Amino acid sequence: MSTSALGLGSGSSPEGLLLVKDNLAAYFREEIISGRMAPGEKIVEVRWAKTLKISQTSVREALNILSAEGFVQKGSGRTARVTQLSEEEIRHSYELRAVLESYAARIVAQKKPDLSELDHALADMGSAIECNNVRAFYERDIQFHLVLAEKTGNYILVRAIKRIILPLFAFVVMRVQDSGADLSHWNHSLEQHKRIVDALKTGDPVFAERIVAQTISQFLNETADVANFS
Repeated sequence: MSTSALGLGSGSSPEGLLLVKDNLAAYFREEIISGRMAPGEKIVEVRWAKTLKISQTSVREALNILSAEGFVQKGSGRTARVTQLSEEEIRHSYELRAVLESYAARIVAQKKPDLSELDHALADMGSAIECNNVRAFYERDIQFHLVLAEKTGNYILVRAIKRIILPLFAFVVMRVQDSGADLSHWNHSLEQHKRIVDALKTGDPVFAERIVAQTISQFLNETADVANFS
């Protein structure tokens, strides 16, 4: 990647520095999704800073963006790794999602808030399917589940669900990007999300809770199929 592509030609202004970290984050993101950077691979700040002749701070800030999105995991020191989850960790994540999100559905059905944001997320997911854009579909999928959590008004719950789904969804995108899943899979997923919204709109907390728990379990099985888990 050239330094000009990172926006270094814009100088050291705040706008230029912002462009550098955003462009570098975009570069790393595409390398990860494409598989050119493998799950578990180290991304060493100082090494990339020297290679690209940019500040280590810019690299760190780019990695912070990707960490917030779930694409990298950061530990102590100056090293990050491309997100890697074992099949057991993925299954456990879905099991915990089923517990937390079904509880969220119960609360939302009781509170009966405006659900138009979920309807909009469904429409965006449909548009992503039409464009055959897997990454966009999953971005809207994440938005759907975070909006559902936010509708509870319980932001401890929101943070807990976010911590689970961001690395999970990022890793799944890496696994399914080249899996060749046809549109019928994504259309079926969209229908399942619509089923969740329909359940919430009944205002029946027990029914909504049960439907979401069942649907998250189905998502696990379908993810295992598409991503070729054992």
